Amino acid sequence: MVGNIPNFTKIDILRCFLRFNKNTGRQELAKELELGEGTLRTILKLLKSKKLLDSTKKGHFLSEKGTETLNQIYEYINAPKYLTIKSLYPNFKKIGILIKNPSNLRELYKLRDIAVKNSAEGALILKFENKLYAPESDFEQDYRELESYFDLKNNDVLVIVFSNEKRHAENGALAIAIELNDALKKFISEF
Repeated sequence: MVGNIPNFTKIDILRCFLRFNKNTGRQELAKELELGEGTLRTILKLLKSKKLLDSTKKGHFLSEKGTETLNQIYEYINAPKYLTIKSLYPNFKKIGILIKNPSNLRELYKLRDIAVKNSAEGALILKFENKLYAPESDFEQDYRELESYFDLKNNDVLVIVFSNEKRHAENGALAIAIELNDALKKFISEF
């Protein structure tokens, strides 16, 4: 007998885990992640089986290992942010993620392809050196509005992923972050 095919990805597990930087109820979390409650229960069980979460009748919370792991992840990225900037891809949902000081930022088209393979429409990858700029382009654009959303430091990368669905945009942004960071790759490989 074949069981149900999971309707979530390893990136959805990471998306869920990143939300534990604040207290959120399961229903609210399912809505925020755009996942069904049954799917979310399965993801929470997986996180608990890896000893990243503990639970009581009041809900799930980070274990000591989970707190340590989440803090390590946030040394390399900031939590993905939903962006409401109208001037940038106005007909799409947009998620921005700050990747702190990535070491291997080459072949940006491959990173954009990773976002698309994760159901996004596309991605804008910007680097910060006193201001945001597109590393593979001579085109000058004013990104000061974007800079106001994030605490950028020199050599940081800002990835903006857009899609018709917020979940797809966030999955695409995190897929790029995973590609650029070994700690995130390690986290994902455990599932």
